Amino acid sequence: MDRTCGMLEIEAERLSSDGRAVGRTPEGIAVFIRGALPGQRVLARAGRRKRNFIEAEAVRVMRPASGERPPACPHAGGCGGCPWQCLPYREQLRWKRSIVVDALNRIGHLGLPSQAVPEPLFARDGTAPAEWRFRNKMEFCFAEEDGQTLLGLRARASRRVFDVRQCLLMPPRAMDVLEELRRLCAAQGLRAAPDRPSAPSAGGRLSVLRFAVVRMPRAGGCLLELITLPAPHLADAFRTIGKALLSSPCGITGFVHSVRASRSAVASGEKTVLTLGGPGLEEVLHIGGRSLTFRLGHASFFQVNTSAAEILYGTAERMAGEMFGGKEPWGQDCWDIYCGVGGLALTFAPHFKRIFGMEISRQAAGLAGDNAALNGLPAGSCRFAAGDASALERSFAGQGVPDLLVTDPPRAGMDPQTTASILRHRPPHLLLVSCDPATLARDLALLAPSYALRAIQPVDLFPQTPHVETVCALERR
Repeated sequence: MDRTCGMLEIEAERLSSDGRAVGRTPEGIAVFIRGALPGQRVLARAGRRKRNFIEAEAVRVMRPASGERPPACPHAGGCGGCPWQCLPYREQLRWKRSIVVDALNRIGHLGLPSQAVPEPLFARDGTAPAEWRFRNKMEFCFAEEDGQTLLGLRARASRRVFDVRQCLLMPPRAMDVLEELRRLCAAQGLRAAPDRPSAPSAGGRLSVLRFAVVRMPRAGGCLLELITLPAPHLADAFRTIGKALLSSPCGITGFVHSVRASRSAVASGEKTVLTLGGPGLEEVLHIGGRSLTFRLGHASFFQVNTSAAEILYGTAERMAGEMFGGKEPWGQDCWDIYCGVGGLALTFAPHFKRIFGMEISRQAAGLAGDNAALNGLPAGSCRFAAGDASALERSFAGQGVPDLLVTDPPRAGMDPQTTASILRHRPPHLLLVSCDPATLARDLALLAPSYALRAIQPVDLFPQTPHVETVCALERR
């Protein structure tokens, strides 16, 4: 270890729960290496140092791992979108299972034997794993570099934007959409917004571009949301861009212009100022022999991998059914308290007399109600409300305790008030869906005194990355 230049040449031995490779210095200090794969020997730049570990960034691969495959994407060296594409897919699944086991035992202290966690389920394209072209939504960002406006994805472990001209995650037509957007923005003289308020602006009043969000559901259609700084003086330019996109051969069916004044790097508009064409889309999921149609707004949360979402929701349905013994109906009431536009709630609707969903977004809760009606569920059997943890506590007080409570929270996991409310009222059955093994482990540890973990199943919605979804079935002790 060269402490003067901060460079380490180190063997990556395994993966941590957040997907970083882990090696050790000759002195035995753990090194967490972003951008490395297990089995590689890499030259890494040391960053933050703690008493018993070092964080580092891989700079160069000195020796590839055994079985490592060449990257499929031409942007693999700079773009941060697919850090695992050099790992054969079966190895990716093996390591994702390891990440889940490691998080549940190291963070959650659950003491699970490794065989208690199966290998992740995954979507197929015929007989092969569906490793590519699986995303129905991607968020791209604008940046200014050397006088050029870039549109692409963040570079690995960096705020810098890598200009993306090819991407294997979405249908090929998505790149045609981005290219047309680049051309139209340039024709209007629009530039990327500075990344911080104090940064100099190359284009003055024209430096407003922030993000472009492309949605292409499997069921058809294409919605483009352009997110900018507030720019009422450019309203005509954005209308011109939107009309041109709708008439282009790219197949765009809807255009939305949103504004975001906050400088936080979140691809979400704070206010919608223009919609052209169809501002929404539909997606269809085939689950347990049923077809469920979901209407989506331009800002709706929905699983980005449609085929794998069918496996995820079908797995959740199967695991819950096993807890109830399969006898219909399973119970009177099912609550989905991070319900989004109703994905899991409508999956469980045939098995309960009443469904109640709660979502912090009023728009999403409204769409969930619309989707219940769209799928022919009896009036009054499904009810959705906008609310947070305090509203959940009021729901317990007013409605009693459901037979099954379902949660699918964001990456941060369940908020403490929600967990406390569940432990206070103790529904007999819980079904947890999580996109982050670390926060899932934390939540399971909090629930463990009152609930027994009956089954667990990872599902791979994000090939080529360390991310993995996990479904857990819990019964009250």
